[in-house]
Amino acid sequence: METQISGLPTLRPLRLGELLDQAIRLYRQNFLTFIGIIAVVYVPLMVLQTAASALLSSSMLGSFSTPEEIFTNSAYWIGMLSTIILALVQFILVQGIATGALTRAVADNYLGKKTSILDAYRGISKSWLALLGALLFIGLMFITFTLWWVIIPCIGWFTGLGMIVFLMAAVNPIVPSIVVLEGQGVVDSVRRAWSLTRRRFWPVLGYIFVLYLFSLIIVNGPVAITNVALAQILRSFDDPTTTLIVTSIIQAIVSLVFILIYYPLQMTAFTLIYFDLRVRTEGFDLALLTMNKSELMDPSQAMATPVPLSNERLITGADLGNFAILTLVGAGLYIFLISFIMGGAFFFASLLR
Repeated sequence: METQISGLPTLRPLRLGELLDQAIRLYRQNFLTFIGIIAVVYVPLMVLQTAASALLSSSMLGSFSTPEEIFTNSAYWIGMLSTIILALVQFILVQGIATGALTRAVADNYLGKKTSILDAYRGISKSWLALLGALLFIGLMFITFTLWWVIIPCIGWFTGLGMIVFLMAAVNPIVPSIVVLEGQGVVDSVRRAWSLTRRRFWPVLGYIFVLYLFSLIIVNGPVAITNVALAQILRSFDDPTTTLIVTSIIQAIVSLVFILIYYPLQMTAFTLIYFDLRVRTEGFDLALLTMNKSELMDPSQAMATPVPLSNERLITGADLGNFAILTLVGAGLYIFLISFIMGGAFFFASLLR
């Protein structure tokens, strides 16, 4: 059943192609806004990170003959400390604040409310703190699942890898939408993301896999091409320190450009899959019909409607079966890639004999 409310999109369950089409269309309509939300924090951080990386590289490749000389060099420790601090700051500003603001902007614009860069940052309030906490909690779950995979015989070996993949590939991307749009807490947001995504286990993973292929093409492809070109252009340089610094700067610029292009599209796609899950499994489109006109003036009211509490188990027998299949598929792909790479290496080696 399609639901159309003035100012809102037609809400209905969407197929994979329709979800991608909606995400790309929404991204194009708000191109500068979405990129600007990320750029205001990411660009200065990338400049500082590139400078710290160049300082660290120059200290390690300078005129030092022993490791002791490197480790006693102040430039080395300044570069190392700066890199660690900037990584922490990036986690807070990009993964927490900027991602939360971008999620708010995507949701508001999708539901018909034009949101500027400043409005997006104002709209997240203190939810970015809960988002950071949820991401750290996911990190703790990752460690727990890894131990389950490595230590527990049989059932852990067959399901652990699938649990890790599902957590990081499907649950993690949905958490920002739940924290920012529903106002859920640290643990509740992760549990709800887990519950939502496992209702459509394989379709969600398929959607995420397509987005991963997009990232390989849009981000990793240009970076790889740049690396090959730089290796050819800079191989005539005699100074390895200069070569490394120039390479790092150019790589950082290329990565910055394509990450700024792709990351907002990725978050747009993740936010739309969140809406699609709510429409399919919770009747979110019908919930909008029950709201009066004054409530619909503010999309945040619609998104933060009370969510039905669930007493379902965190992991069921069906989930373990899906995790086992996912583990076997991952192991099969790994063996295939290793065989392909080794076979290709032997083939080219035989041609060179």
